[in-house]
Amino acid sequence: MKKVSVIVPVYNTEKYLKRCLDSLVMQTLDDIEIIIIEDRSPDNANEILKDYEKKYKDKIKVFHNKTNKGIGYNRNFGIKKASGKYIGFVDSDDWVNETMFEKMYDKAEKGKLDLVLCNFHKMLEKEDGALEELQSTDILSFNNGMLKNMPNLLLDVELAPWNKLYKKELLDGITFPEDLKYEDTIFVLKAMARAKKIGIVDEKLNYYLVRNKSETTIMDKKVYDILTITKMMLEELKSHDYYDDIKEYVEAMTIRNLFRYTLQQKYQKDKNIKNDFIDKAFDYLNKEFPNWKRNSIWRKKNVLKRMIEGNRILTKFYCFIF
Repeated sequence: MKKVSVIVPVYNTEKYLKRCLDSLVMQTLDDIEIIIIEDRSPDNANEILKDYEKKYKDKIKVFHNKTNKGIGYNRNFGIKKASGKYIGFVDSDDWVNETMFEKMYDKAEKGKLDLVLCNFHKMLEKEDGALEELQSTDILSFNNGMLKNMPNLLLDVELAPWNKLYKKELLDGITFPEDLKYEDTIFVLKAMARAKKIGIVDEKLNYYLVRNKSETTIMDKKVYDILTITKMMLEELKSHDYYDDIKEYVEAMTIRNLFRYTLQQKYQKDKNIKNDFIDKAFDYLNKEFPNWKRNSIWRKKNVLKRMIEGNRILTKFYCFIF
């Protein structure tokens, strides 16, 4: 058994791939395996992977899909192939500090943790290719515990898989949806909800790249998937006996997640989808949490922001003028 398996799906990231792979093969943790799933990438990524696989044959395993499968399938495939006691995920346009997996592994072992997080750098790629770190005051720090006792994690933790280390047993029964967008969210939420003990390495060890023309700002009919994902998240949280103790945070998380995408309809080119999605998001929120406007956490937000995002007519107007 390896100490850590790192899963890296690769698709159309030739420009960034060497930086990502270099950061992984130089990890200070011994006994690590790097599982790469090449998803029929149309660029020169395959040639780069051949070189690295040959040079680092004791660390790198490359699998090639016969057809493009998507990131959810690739990550699930990687989990099945992983032999590590712990599993991590790295996106092939991101990179990591060379000590990241050693520090997270040591933290997990010493604290007997199911899930370990670290803080991260958020790097903006400018049009000329230069990188600029986006400043953020949201530095996460907490004592070891579980979601029941730390419900603020629902709001504070980035629901993405790449700055986390998971005990492999924790992922039994947890998979990435393969036919839905925003598949990261439900995967991480389930892991957090089921972990008996969560900890953090309070250092920025991951470099998350915000690319030009990022998929996060591309709006089409797949935006409806966030409604399905939100339902799955609530079903997971309601299945735990501590749900009533954290309901206020669950409600606040749902408000935030839905309103993030209603406001992003300003990028939606299809007017019918734009208005229909906003209506469906508000209808869902009103059904699940009829008194959501009284949520004490949401009410701490700026009054003007609450006025806009909390009113479907003003939301539609905002998305129309911007």
